Amino acid sequence: MLNETYKLKESIDVFVSETESPDKVLIIFHKMTTRDRIEIIAGKGVAEFLALLDGKTTTVDILSKLGNFDNDSAASLIEFLSSQRLIVNFTERPPENQRYKRQIAYFDDLILDRPGHSTQEQLKSKHVTIFGCGAVGGSIAEILGRAGVGEFLLIDYKRVAEGNLVCDTYSTRKDIGNYKTDVLAAFLNTIDSNINISTINEQLLPHTDLSSWIPKNTSLVINTCDEPYIGHTSLKIGRHLHQQEIPFYVAGGFDAHLMSSGELIFPPFTPCIDCAQKTFSVALENWKPTYSSIEDSDENISFETTNNYIAGGSGGFVALSAFSANLASLRILEFISGDSSINFNTVRYEYLINSGFTTEFEMQKQENCCVCNDKI
Repeated sequence: MLNETYKLKESIDVFVSETESPDKVLIIFHKMTTRDRIEIIAGKGVAEFLALLDGKTTTVDILSKLGNFDNDSAASLIEFLSSQRLIVNFTERPPENQRYKRQIAYFDDLILDRPGHSTQEQLKSKHVTIFGCGAVGGSIAEILGRAGVGEFLLIDYKRVAEGNLVCDTYSTRKDIGNYKTDVLAAFLNTIDSNINISTINEQLLPHTDLSSWIPKNTSLVINTCDEPYIGHTSLKIGRHLHQQEIPFYVAGGFDAHLMSSGELIFPPFTPCIDCAQKTFSVALENWKPTYSSIEDSDENISFETTNNYIAGGSGGFVALSAFSANLASLRILEFISGDSSINFNTVRYEYLINSGFTTEFEMQKQENCCVCNDKI
């Protein structure tokens, strides 16, 4: 330990201030990534020791410069700093990954199970399947691809149309008429040519055999397929995945919920897909619509009929879909990175753009569910 080289992590700010004791100082370690802070009161020699941790000079050489630090105290200090993830052992450190440098620093602070570079390697080994390559699905794929996920299966039967250029950020005018899956795959490979991508250009139907689509080594399946309704497609996919013990994420950003997160479905840690759907049914069972009416008018009202507009679907624009995709991706990356401290509370968040409020809706395990109550 004392013959090795160490350096304070670049994501750590250190503040030193005087105390009432002339021989002691207050040292505050501030983790910029997570906003956590650690405070210790120590001798002034500790502050001097920290300042000399440059990643080049061994601990033994630092001690010889200080002269007033014994080996046992230095070893205890190094052990403490290492356990709190405040320093990096440069002797054991792998070559720096310039591409993911900032991300690795973030993982190093956020996930305490392993060094940040190990978490980055774990992302590379993940296989993610995405149903639906529209505005939300495409953006999630892009974020995960940029983060370093190594393999994707993209499923969508549609081709890029002119109207998709508004929200599908991976598409351009030259892509019109091509399958969305192929366009998205090509886009992801411009980000990282090492990403392995396979595609299925078929429509998800009630009789679709999902076992022939979804590989057994899939790390996570993400559903953004909202036609005819995301609740129906999620039930079909989620029930199949439960039998295969494959985690599932139902994305938000559909219909009138264009700025919503989704929810992770991975029983027994979370409610199963049926319980998640049932939660909505229970919450809305006493809801009744209200109607407004106007007085009959005696005036003759004429209507002009045109054929250049087809009604259907809720309105929206790219910023709304991007919000949902980014919110989902944060949760997805937290899960597939293997953070043992992850909170499995299944809460759907939705930002109400007119009021500036964010609502929360928690999925609940239902009392009579065989899956969630282990009654199979």
